Amino acid sequence: MTKPSRSPEEKRKWEIRRCIGAARDGLSAEEREDKSRIIFTRVVQAWEYQQAATVLAYAHFRSEVQTDRLLRATLAAGKRLVLPRVNRARHELDLYLVTDPARQLVPGAWDIPEPDPAQCAAAPLEEIDCVIAPGVAFDPWGGRTGYGGGFYDRLLNALSPAQARVCLGLAYEVQIVHEVPRGLFDAHVGAVATELRLVENR
Repeated sequence: MTKPSRSPEEKRKWEIRRCIGAARDGLSAEEREDKSRIIFTRVVQAWEYQQAATVLAYAHFRSEVQTDRLLRATLAAGKRLVLPRVNRARHELDLYLVTDPARQLVPGAWDIPEPDPAQCAAAPLEEIDCVIAPGVAFDPWGGRTGYGGGFYDRLLNALSPAQARVCLGLAYEVQIVHEVPRGLFDAHVGAVATELRLVENR
């Protein structure tokens, strides 16, 4: 049986993932560290983050914007920290409260650091006050392309309108493209923080 051919939209997404992923991977370790530090400062100064009592963030992997500093700062500020765990059976992200990332995170799907359910309590989505989301590419209008699994699209589309306004994507400037192809179920973010700017889309 032949596989169905990709639609033009899927082909554009695949090309963006390939090109932007390579550009991100091409940043040196020193560049990623320096740029991530600047992005961290931009995030903690953003009103989306400052107003939040409960922050949904993520533990970075590979060449993503580094979030270790953000996770520590969130807990140090007295905020509740929530991290996602991939649920392959339901094809969605489960959310857990994390109080000690160094102890409570374990290698999960695709070796992404994820909360250990045996050590962390489940967190209801409706309690989230700010969402920090990863992505492969973003555009100035809040368009987002992930890795193709649809996990974050399902999560972001489940946010209330108020929560969607405080959804902040993290990216290096090389991940910003003119326009991200967007399908019917592709979610967007309210703003994107890079090392050069905060791109707002509200």
